[in-house]
Amino acid sequence: MLQQSTIIAYLDAIVTEGTFTQAAKSLYISQPYLSKAISTLEDEIQTKLVERNRTPMELTYAGERFLSHMKKMQSQYEDMLNELTMITNLKYGRLRIGVHPIMGSFLLPMVLPKFHQKYPGIVLKIIEQNPQATEEDLLDNKVDLYLGMMPIHNEQLSYTVLAEDRWCVIVPSTSSLYQPGLTKIEKFPYPLNMLKNEKYVLTPSQSGIRRQANEFLKSLDIKPDIVMESQNITTAAALSKKGMGLTFLPKSILHDNESMDSYNIFYIPTNVVRTRYFIAYSKDKTLSSVDIAMIDMAKELMKEYNDSL
Repeated sequence: MLQQSTIIAYLDAIVTEGTFTQAAKSLYISQPYLSKAISTLEDEIQTKLVERNRTPMELTYAGERFLSHMKKMQSQYEDMLNELTMITNLKYGRLRIGVHPIMGSFLLPMVLPKFHQKYPGIVLKIIEQNPQATEEDLLDNKVDLYLGMMPIHNEQLSYTVLAEDRWCVIVPSTSSLYQPGLTKIEKFPYPLNMLKNEKYVLTPSQSGIRRQANEFLKSLDIKPDIVMESQNITTAAALSKKGMGLTFLPKSILHDNESMDSYNIFYIPTNVVRTRYFIAYSKDKTLSSVDIAMIDMAKELMKEYNDSL
């Protein structure tokens, strides 16, 4: 069948000019070619479109309806192309980001405000849940991207590391490791195996922070004495500072004006353990222009944080 735009042009010319000869002349094609093209089209759709025995020629009622529908289809097609162009150019669209609630409070503010400022037409939807649920949603196309913390174990996911962060431990005054008088974050001053006999306040096992804590402690052959778990790392940190036990957290969660009047904060050397933030997506997913824009901006903004350490 002829292209949609060609069919519309041919039928419009017949209606306007009234004869095949004049219509062909206006289209800069031969009269036999135009006549054969219309006859072939009528055969293909098994419908008579043109009343050839009238002067001037007219479209049949079926021809009028056919031309009307073809114009509507052409208009819808052009609207679709315009919309796709707008989406490709990031004028508008949608982006669903999965993140653990613990991490969203400090990772998302690093990225989303500037992304929204640059691309105000992109609707952002945040899905806060545990990493396992987010990984499953990525594979089911219920979220587009996953902003999280290493480790990641699902082999069906691809990921880009965004930045690295120091791994810190809060040591309250109730611990034998506490050093009075420290007012800033220092390197952990003891052999790491001295963490063995401490009590801990940790996040649940499905959180990224807990996953890394488990791997770190396992490498030291330490089975932690966990006195409490909290869904929120800021709650765990507050409880730790009040003496309930040690807790681990990335440096990015800490406030710039930590008082440290009854607790220490030590960082673990990065050659031993470090936090790595990533942005992940399904290996089967073809990244959209919106996805790519978010990944690129997250890499740029998180690198600024990484360089500030």
